[in-house]
Amino acid sequence: MAKETLAFSTELEPLAVGLATTFIQRRDLYAQQLADGSYVCVHKSLEDAHLIAHLQGEITLGAFVLDPSSQARYIVLDADEETHMAGLARLAADLADQGVPSYLEESRRGGHLWLFFAKPIPGKDVRLFGLRLLESHNLSGVELFPKQRTLTSGPGSLVRLPFGVHRKTGMRYGFITPEHQPLAKSLTEQMQMLCAPETVPEAFMHTLFTRPSSSLPERVSTGIERLKMPLSQQIKERVSAYDFISRYVDLSPTGRGLCPFHEDRRSSFSVNLEGNYWHCFSGCGGGSIIDFWMRYRNCDFNSAVRELARILLK
Repeated sequence: MAKETLAFSTELEPLAVGLATTFIQRRDLYAQQLADGSYVCVHKSLEDAHLIAHLQGEITLGAFVLDPSSQARYIVLDADEETHMAGLARLAADLADQGVPSYLEESRRGGHLWLFFAKPIPGKDVRLFGLRLLESHNLSGVELFPKQRTLTSGPGSLVRLPFGVHRKTGMRYGFITPEHQPLAKSLTEQMQMLCAPETVPEAFMHTLFTRPSSSLPERVSTGIERLKMPLSQQIKERVSAYDFISRYVDLSPTGRGLCPFHEDRRSSFSVNLEGNYWHCFSGCGGGSIIDFWMRYRNCDFNSAVRELARILLK
C-alpha cells in the first residue's frame, strides 16, 4: 500500500501515454470509479487529460479488458482476500522460476496479478490460458479477467487502472515482488517499468494450451487401442470437457456457469471435472462434449462427431 503523492510535472504526460498503451484497450468510452468503489461507464472519448488526472489522483479510471473486437493484451487474476493474495504471490514466484514475467499489484483487500501478451489474443483463448493457469496451480477463490470470451452487449469487464487513488480508501496501490517488496523504489519508477512490461513467452503459452488438463480422468488406453476406438470414444477420452466448453461458456475454476441453453440467472450449468461431463440443473440435460456440441450447434450425432474431430483431433 503506497502513500506516495504524485505532484504534477511534465513527466506525467509521457507516463500517462505509456501506461495507456499498456492498459487501455479502447478510447471510445471509459470507466470512472465512484466514491463507493463502483464504476460508471462514461460514453465519451478517453483523453490524455483524463489519464493525467488519474495519476494526479483527481479521478480514478477503470480499464476495460477486452477491446471492441473481443481481443485482450493481458489477463488479470483478482484476489479479494489476503489468503488468495498469497496464492497469487506463489504463482508469480513459480512463473518467474520458469522465465515467465508477471506483475503483482496490491489492492484494497488483496491484489491483482497481471500477465501481458506480445500481441492481442482472442478473448476465448485468453480465458482458456487463464483458466489453465488457475487449474495448474490449484487456485480457488480467484477471479479471472476478462470475464467474457466475446463482447455481446456493453464493453465487458473492467479492472481498476493501476497507480490511481482508490476512491473508497484514498490510497494508491503499487506493484510488489512475490516477496512483498516494492517492485521499484518509487511509483514513478514502477510506472516506467509498466509502460513497457515484459510479455509471456509464446513457447510457455503453447505448452499451457497443449498440456493435458488435470481435470481429465486418468487415461489408460494405448495408442493402438485408440486406433481401434470409434471416433466418438476417442473424442470423449482425449478431450477435456471443461477446457472445450469453457470456450463457449464462462466457467468458474470449479466448472459452474450460466447455461447457454436457457435464460439462466443462477449458474445452473456445471461441468464435472472428474467425470468429464456437463449437466444443467434446470432441465436442459447433460452428457459428454458430443452432447454439448449437438445441443450448441443444433446438429445430429454424426455431424457433431465429425465437427469435433476436425476441431480437436489434429
